[in-house]
Amino acid sequence: SLLGIVNEILDLSKIEAGKLDLEKVRLEPRRIINSVMEVMRYRAEEKGLKLDATIANDVPAAVMGDPTRLHQVLMNLVGNAVKFTGQGSIRIALDVQERLNDAVMLRCTVTDTGIGIAPERLARVFDEFTQAESDHTRRFGGTGLGLTICKRLVEMQGGTVSVMSTPGQGSSFTF
Repeated sequence: SLLGIVNEILDLSKIEAGKLDLEKVRLEPRRIINSVMEVMRYRAEEKGLKLDATIANDVPAAVMGDPTRLHQVLMNLVGNAVKFTGQGSIRIALDVQERLNDAVMLRCTVTDTGIGIAPERLARVFDEFTQAESDHTRRFGGTGLGLTICKRLVEMQGGTVSVMSTPGQGSSFTF
């Protein structure tokens, strides 16, 4: 746990200092999603949660990007979904948002049936050291840095991240 906290702080420090270099290499989105599913499946099953993924047929087998950072963003979003979901399911969905001449913009959404986030708290979920409710750190643990790091990593790669949520019904994070 301490190593995870230290790594989050170091990642955020590198991002803020402009010292985090992104790769632009061939990556296979299906392979990365399958890797995240494999790692998170045990945690989900321990809680009796269903974890699945749907990947649209038109998603290319390979694209250019940073596989390490895609894996990091997905691990954080799926990890949060597992942490904040007591029953139900978590789904990863990947599709093509936009096709350009020589590029494709992918859209990934992580949806859960967890505790949800109050409307007045949604605007702050990506702020540093912030969790949706004040008692979440005590109940669920965490530093409140994961979503901040996700947002910055996605934005560094020209993307955006958003959240929709209903208290008691779940949340959906899209990047």
